[in-house]
Amino acid sequence: MEPAIKKSKMVNNKFKHSKKKYFQQSKKQVLQPGQRGFLVTCNMNEKACVRECYNLLNHYADQLYGPEGQPDESKQAANVEAGEESDSDDLDAAVAKCREMIAQRKQRFQNVDTGTTNCLFIRTQLEDPVALGKHIVDDIKTTGKAMSRFVLRLVPIEAVCRSNMPDIINAAGALFDKHFLKEPTTYGIIFNHRYNQQIKRDTIIKELAELVNSKNIGNKVDLQNAKKSIIVEVLRGWCLLSVVDNYLELKKYNLAELANINGQKTNDVGDSKTDATAEQETESTKKSIENAVTAVED
Repeated sequence: MEPAIKKSKMVNNKFKHSKKKYFQQSKKQVLQPGQRGFLVTCNMNEKACVRECYNLLNHYADQLYGPEGQPDESKQAANVEAGEESDSDDLDAAVAKCREMIAQRKQRFQNVDTGTTNCLFIRTQLEDPVALGKHIVDDIKTTGKAMSRFVLRLVPIEAVCRSNMPDIINAAGALFDKHFLKEPTTYGIIFNHRYNQQIKRDTIIKELAELVNSKNIGNKVDLQNAKKSIIVEVLRGWCLLSVVDNYLELKKYNLAELANINGQKTNDVGDSKTDATAEQETESTKKSIENAVTAVED
């Protein structure tokens, strides 16, 4: 009897071992070219920050666009029935159609892994994340309510590309057609990089300034009171681009500072530079843009 007992235990252990395969973790969502969304910074507790982002973004998106649309189940059922009638003998084809329809259900907002600490990216299916971001900061500035505990900056991103100069220039070219082609305006370039030393600050600022001025020679640089700020965030092998109105006036989209909680300035990972360093970078940016403008005029 004893060998039989041992054999049954071995079978059970083998079953338990194989059962674990059905509970493997799902693959993480990662940054991809062509995505758009929101760059989010926090100082700690990234999981809580992600939940807070979902609540915050859905709250304001519901105000602007209404509740997130649900798939039409009746249409899906009709499609499945039609598939079954046309090919009733092929069960695999019907299952494949169901899986395809489920895969097409995309959430309005989805956390994407950036590979950097305290820096999140929330991908969106919305066509214009800048409009939603502007609505959020305007409401927080008006009401004085931060609406968040862990989220520091919430910056809308219009384009994601690889962090190499050809890809950046291509993505920026299409983006600048939208913002700088028709009417002359004032602009500034704000550059940050994390875990990437390949993209040089002066080089990218010079290239982007030349591109802006090639769109409209009337565009002028104004680093203190720019009407439009070009946001360039380099995260490892990716570059996130956006053009935001009144970015500096709106506290660089720092939600806590917009609400002016206790009159204290937050310690944002993206704004941790000293005043002296910030002043030096401002002068460097100004010189780079002035050189680019001179090159275009010549």
